[in-house]
Amino acid sequence: MKLTDAQPRLVAAAMWLVILFVTVYVLVIARDLLIPLVLAVFVWYLVNLLARQLDRIHIGDWHLPRLLQFLLAGTVIVAAVWLFVRMLTANVNQVIEAAPAYQANINRLITETFSRFGVEEPPALMAMLSEINLGALLRGMAGALGGLLGNMGLVVVYLLFLFLEQRFFRVKLDAIFGYGMQRKKVEDMLADIDRDVATYIGIKTMVSAVTAVLAWVIMSLIGLDFAGFWAILIFILNFIPNIGSLLATLLPALLALVQFDTLTPFLVIVLGIGAIQVAVGNFIEPNLMSRSLNISPLVVLLSLVIWGSMWGIPGMFLCVPITVVMMIVFYHFETTRWIALALSKNGQVTPNR
Repeated sequence: MKLTDAQPRLVAAAMWLVILFVTVYVLVIARDLLIPLVLAVFVWYLVNLLARQLDRIHIGDWHLPRLLQFLLAGTVIVAAVWLFVRMLTANVNQVIEAAPAYQANINRLITETFSRFGVEEPPALMAMLSEINLGALLRGMAGALGGLLGNMGLVVVYLLFLFLEQRFFRVKLDAIFGYGMQRKKVEDMLADIDRDVATYIGIKTMVSAVTAVLAWVIMSLIGLDFAGFWAILIFILNFIPNIGSLLATLLPALLALVQFDTLTPFLVIVLGIGAIQVAVGNFIEPNLMSRSLNISPLVVLLSLVIWGSMWGIPGMFLCVPITVVMMIVFYHFETTRWIALALSKNGQVTPNR
């Protein structure tokens, strides 16, 4: 009798495991099609978000026509992406050209370090260091960036269809859910997703920009090469949870180590940018986001690892918005609400609704 009572739970658990396995399998196998789709949805959302802000601009009774709002919003986002890509590409080429000099400084620094401690350099270590080619490494990074930008054509195609379908979204909701309680639940869910994702994007963009500007000031004062490039990279890397801020501190610090003859610039960058990252990541950003996002830090770390392993760098950037959407969707259904509560920081999905 007990076995019979347990059978439905075992069947349900087995079904969930199968669904999870199939979902992960599809996400990995179809990543080349899904990543551009998710990026397109993200850009589509940004255009709509900016268009809503433009709709608030009124001069008397006049305001921008709806079509013009979308055109201006799309133009601003395309221009921003183009500017970032142009600046990154130009600076990456300059860094690659300077790579041989940095390579020589690295070899000199290693030799001086071993001689200072009176240690004979092991042959195995010497062979390993001789294989390091800084220029080739930078060219590989630039190639990875170019491969990511190569998907922009597919992103544009997805965007076109999203905007064509957008005017029918509400009509479809009316046809599917009517005007009852089920429709209200769906609208509440979409409103929560819109609010939390918009909060995350807005606050993350603001604090990343402030961090990048302050870091640029420090790097410029000590004379670090390509300070503008590193500032842009810091801005971008801060969208990757946890490890992004660490990389944003270490990369310019390592350049200072091989560019200058003393350790002072290296220590200034490590302590200065590190202090900014700690202040922003542990005090400013959590306090600003606490009104909306309530994700467990462990969940953020796990989502970074999972989405990063499945989708690479795009997955690292998108892991937090994806997790926010999943939490809200799970919360609005009774059978999956426990998952949303488990993913939250303190058992509340929307603590200040």
